[in-house]
Amino acid sequence: MAYPTTPSTATDLLTSLPDKFERARSSGELLFFESSSKDVHSGGRRFNVRCCPALQDKAKAKAEALASVGAEPQPKRQKQEQKSEGAEGEPFRPPYIPELYVGCLDGLEKEEGMSILLNKYALLPNHILLCPPTSQPQSLPPTPHQLALAYTVLVASARHPTRPRKLLAFYNGGPGAGASQTWRHLQFIEIGSESTLPLEEWTREITFERTDRALVHPTLPYLHITHPLAFPGLKLPLQGDDEEKLVDALAPALMQCLDLGIDAVRRGNGRQDGGWNLLMTLDHLHLVPRSAPSFPLADSSLELNSLGYAGMLLVRSEEEEAALTAATQEKGLVSALEACGVPRQWGEDAVRAAEAVQGHAEWS
Repeated sequence: MAYPTTPSTATDLLTSLPDKFERARSSGELLFFESSSKDVHSGGRRFNVRCCPALQDKAKAKAEALASVGAEPQPKRQKQEQKSEGAEGEPFRPPYIPELYVGCLDGLEKEEGMSILLNKYALLPNHILLCPPTSQPQSLPPTPHQLALAYTVLVASARHPTRPRKLLAFYNGGPGAGASQTWRHLQFIEIGSESTLPLEEWTREITFERTDRALVHPTLPYLHITHPLAFPGLKLPLQGDDEEKLVDALAPALMQCLDLGIDAVRRGNGRQDGGWNLLMTLDHLHLVPRSAPSFPLADSSLELNSLGYAGMLLVRSEEEEAALTAATQEKGLVSALEACGVPRQWGEDAVRAAEAVQGHAEWS
């Protein structure tokens, strides 16, 4: 078993990631499910729709994933041993399954460090998780120090000396927003150095007059809150006061997004337990309050987590994709996101109320 005892740098861990991924897959500890994706233009917006038929029968998919690399299922006795140590029952609790453990990072400003793990059930190569070694709830937001540490991973990947990649960091805040584990974990997927995330295109519709204020996306039909991020002089590894500066910059950005989202749901008498999705790129922090975890289809439902609100949708068959297209024919695929989010009007009302309070305070 593996313990997070020897911190490394984000750059070094990202260097080892492709080899770690392949070795974990070959060992049978990581299950990679084949899928195909395509861009779909719907309702004037680009989406990326990924189809993974293996998800229709997970037991069969696991067997096929093992067979594809010539790995045998673990003996029941060995699984019981791992479960007794906690790795199988709570996969993000140390000690970790060695093949899934990439390494660990020191915490910022002497806060607790975090571990980087491979996602055991992967649809995308090099999908990683950033987890604290102690139990913290996924239903609450990451701390500013954890978010800042995640941001350093984004920077390290974009500036990697031999394998630069854009990453998307995301956090499913509670089961209503797609969280499948209760142990806190931020996730990262590769976008590629030349690719553009649909969400990045949508964000171009926002005019940011200030860099210190979260705004409501003006054209999406559901409430989507975005705060700009800009740290052009950031150097890795962080030195001296740089850790404090990064945390102090991300903390208000996170709090503004959360405060606006919470106030909007309160004013609209929305579900308090709906959860929310948090997404982060090098340039923006996004928050989407949720009202439902899935979008109903004729014979199934479309599960939506943070990636859906990045414009990346996952279906289990061509038939399910056709059902989704039929169900969203009138307004386009964005209507699925709208149905599982909350009305944009709630956010706009919350912004106006906050501005009125601020204006009154300035005149009093």
